[in-house]
Amino acid sequence: MLQLLTARARQAGVRVEIGSSPTLDDVRADADLVIAADGVSSTTRERLATELGVDEVVGRGLFIWCGAEIQLAGTLFVPVRTEHGMFVAHAYPYAEGLSTFVIETDVDTLERAGCRSVDFDSDGESDESSLRYLSGAFEELLGGGSFIGNRSRWMHFRTVRCECWHHENVVLLGDAAATAHPSLGSGTKLALEAAIALAESMESIGSDPPASRLAEFERTLRPNVDRLQERARRSQLWWESFPSRMHLSPARIAFAYMSRAGAVSLREFHAAAPWLAEQAVADFAGEPPADVAQRDLSDWILHRPLQMNGRVLPGRIINGEFASSAVEVQCADPWGVDAQAILDRIDGLVRDGPRIVNLTGPGSRSALLDRLALGERIRSELGVVVAVSSDEHHLGDAVDGLVAGRADLIAMAGA
Repeated sequence: MLQLLTARARQAGVRVEIGSSPTLDDVRADADLVIAADGVSSTTRERLATELGVDEVVGRGLFIWCGAEIQLAGTLFVPVRTEHGMFVAHAYPYAEGLSTFVIETDVDTLERAGCRSVDFDSDGESDESSLRYLSGAFEELLGGGSFIGNRSRWMHFRTVRCECWHHENVVLLGDAAATAHPSLGSGTKLALEAAIALAESMESIGSDPPASRLAEFERTLRPNVDRLQERARRSQLWWESFPSRMHLSPARIAFAYMSRAGAVSLREFHAAAPWLAEQAVADFAGEPPADVAQRDLSDWILHRPLQMNGRVLPGRIINGEFASSAVEVQCADPWGVDAQAILDRIDGLVRDGPRIVNLTGPGSRSALLDRLALGERIRSELGVVVAVSSDEHHLGDAVDGLVAGRADLIAMAGA
């Protein structure tokens, strides 16, 4: 792709200089417009951090990019548990006989494995010791082969956001302006769509200075970027906490993966892979796949009984009678400090009482997705029955949460 883009740039009259690293001061004074597409470590963004309102958040997990001389049939999602902890690979073919691997783990697992940390630096060389370790961990998938490095080293993902992408005659593009976790697979899409939007904003510019169109460019593109970054944030949190889901069946993990960012519903999943969706629903209900209703999955799910505290509930929608342990949730990170405080509070509430908690909060879809994400952690760590409050407009998301293992019950407004 880089070769194609370089060739097209030259055809358009661009003077391509490979190997040079000009600074903003080198080009700004004589340019009508400076487009800074200098990556996640953008020196331009750093120089204009105050003017652009830059915010960077470093993820908890670690990931490494590498390759292998194997021909995968398609995209694979492969967790491997070693004596030191779990490593999860997201792999896909990129050429005949060659495949790309993105492997993720947590800091504690990496330290136990004796792999080099993110501080490893050797003039751009790959972390060969980590690649050898991972080649052994994924030996079965690699068929005895080894991972290939290309400046491969462990990294914490950095989410970059800017209140503004331009200042005077300078505009940021791509990872310099906004990053999206690689688990969403949309980083290149984000950059190219930004380039297209910038080009379109410059059409019919006439005698106006190019910088005059930058505000229009940003107004047009911002909603889409914000939406994609929010999905990427949820996807990143899901990946960073993956080992907590190993109690789920493969089919339920598959649905949890597809629905992790709120972008794919059970209805859409069923339309694309009906047998897998029906297996996930059957596993949730503890019933044979043949018993799963195919015409109205949501209604069938809502009428599945639940054994709780010595009694059997006939369905998954409850009313206020079960809301004695209601806890308001207003945190977007189920693994953050605020979430830990909520878990500590819930642990105290249910220690000597009924082991059920009703997570309440704002009525927006985003707030419901936050409650569901935290509910999954509560179910896993505290072993309590979790209900999430929802309204009729977002019932589909709540039902999806049941199948994905994020909640047990739905507390409907007015039920």
